[in-house]
Amino acid sequence: MTRLETKVDRRRFLKYIGASAVAVGGAAAAYYLYNTTIGQKPEVSIPTTTTTKINTPPAVSEIKIRPAYINPTTEYIVQLSHDSYDPDGDPLITTWLIDWKEVSHEHDCSAKLPEGDHSIVLKVSDGRSVDSRYATLIVDADQIYPAKPLYVKYKGVRYSAAQQTPEWGFHTPSNAEMDEQLDTIHNELGCNAIYINAGKGFERNLIECGHLAIEKGFDRIYIQPAYMNLPSDETIELIGKFAEKVTDLTDVSDAVILSVGHEFTLETSGIIPGDNWFARADYQLAHEDWYDKCGVGWKIPKLFQSLMHVIKEKYPGRRIAYAAAIWEVDLVPWSDPAFEAVGTDAYVMDSVGITQEWIFDHLSRAKRYGKPINCTETGCMTFTGAYRLGGVMPSNVWQTGPYDEDEQTKYIQMYCSLLNRARINGYFYTQYNDDLDKGYGLYNPLTKKRKKGFYMYKSYQRTA
Repeated sequence: MTRLETKVDRRRFLKYIGASAVAVGGAAAAYYLYNTTIGQKPEVSIPTTTTTKINTPPAVSEIKIRPAYINPTTEYIVQLSHDSYDPDGDPLITTWLIDWKEVSHEHDCSAKLPEGDHSIVLKVSDGRSVDSRYATLIVDADQIYPAKPLYVKYKGVRYSAAQQTPEWGFHTPSNAEMDEQLDTIHNELGCNAIYINAGKGFERNLIECGHLAIEKGFDRIYIQPAYMNLPSDETIELIGKFAEKVTDLTDVSDAVILSVGHEFTLETSGIIPGDNWFARADYQLAHEDWYDKCGVGWKIPKLFQSLMHVIKEKYPGRRIAYAAAIWEVDLVPWSDPAFEAVGTDAYVMDSVGITQEWIFDHLSRAKRYGKPINCTETGCMTFTGAYRLGGVMPSNVWQTGPYDEDEQTKYIQMYCSLLNRARINGYFYTQYNDDLDKGYGLYNPLTKKRKKGFYMYKSYQRTA
């Protein structure tokens, strides 16, 4: 290689080295700038998805109104409440409206209301959703008759704690219903006594209702099993077994008395022909000589002879009662120390000649036993003609006349006036609760409205 060629190659080499150096230097500078705030690469935001919580509306309950089984009166403090909740756990805002006027934001609301129909609105909100419930409420008058005295120690009613037999129109009330109804009987009707009954298979209802009556403060509480349409031997056996259960009540309160039965002639099979109460009552009406023909005069004493033996074994040292039909009074061993009073179902029945004066004499004669006298049952249904019939009730007789509350009201007024003359120990109107369309009940359980008879019996205030 010549000197000239060597010189040219050296220049190319130096040119290459310089270019490389510039390239390296530029890369270093770029690296430096990249890692400084001047040349730092800006951050890139990555979009994120935001989940919006879906609100679940509040679960709004029906309006709860107490009293629940009878209309309140103008003197009641009506209690309104609800069981609403929010599935999301959000706090709830309650609004009550009565007759479309806002009255409260409390969870529960209470108020006295005037007589008549009222609208109740419940609004519940969780702050985003709102739902409503609606109810109507009828408020009855507190009283429509002036106050009158009733000269008895015990003013009471007969009350069914459960169905007695399918042929009778009594449903089985819940404990809540019994609790409210006994409140009404004691506090509003002014009754200090009650005659509680129920049929076979419902003995537990009798005991539970008895405990409620003790809690309410009744002065006299009769507990009566109704073993209807059974032969006398089976009836006696069941009464003996039930008597042992009643000690759960008598050990708690002296007010409790076991009633061993009610009108065995009609309710027990084998004394009068007939498969049920109505058939046996019809037999009586169709046969004037039924008493002698059926041997009632010896069958009832024989039944009681066996019954008292069982009572002294199963229920020793405790008081008992019995609700006798008027023709049974002289057949019951009232002189036995176990009986605390003479009890008779002393209906005035003008249609068969049992007038007010007849019943007055009947009650007066019963005093010869030297014990208190209780009218254990009498009342009147609510159809035209019921006043004359009194307790006579052939099959479906109430279907023959239109609904008429005045018949019941007139009967109660007549009978309470009779009691004031007779001056006996106690009276038990029949019936507080029945489901018959034109029945004895003092109120209609379907409409919850008081009958006029309710107000009439309420107006007679006990004066011992």
